Amino acid sequence: MKFSDLKIGAKFESVIIVTTENVIDFARISGDNNPLHIDDEYSQKSIFKGRIVHGMLIGSFFSKAIASDLPGPGSIYLQQTMNFLKPIYHNSTIKIVIEVKELKPEKNIVYLNTTCWIGIAQVVEGSAIVKCLE
Repeated sequence: MKFSDLKIGAKFESVIIVTTENVIDFARISGDNNPLHIDDEYSQKSIFKGRIVHGMLIGSFFSKAIASDLPGPGSIYLQQTMNFLKPIYHNSTIKIVIEVKELKPEKNIVYLNTTCWIGIAQVVEGSAIVKCLE
């Protein structure tokens, strides 16, 4: 999508099942082998009482949506913030939502709200600043 096609309030949503395989693959690729994410016995003894998903794995879903869907190809991250409100457990069905909140046409900059939900519970709140090359 070209910058000139973007409108404030434009939204993209995607439903994703975050599988144990996704988490294990992310741990392997990133090198983040925190036992809270990959060791069932260890995580059962934690405050979470089970294995949780890496926060940056959720961030990668935002990255994919921004690069592929809104604004889409030709966009590049300048900034991403994420506040983790609740844990996300393996095999959870999440919904990520990207929404255009502000446009700076003089530099083709897009300000986005980036949120993640499990049902009606918001589990991640954040924002992104993206530059569109077109």
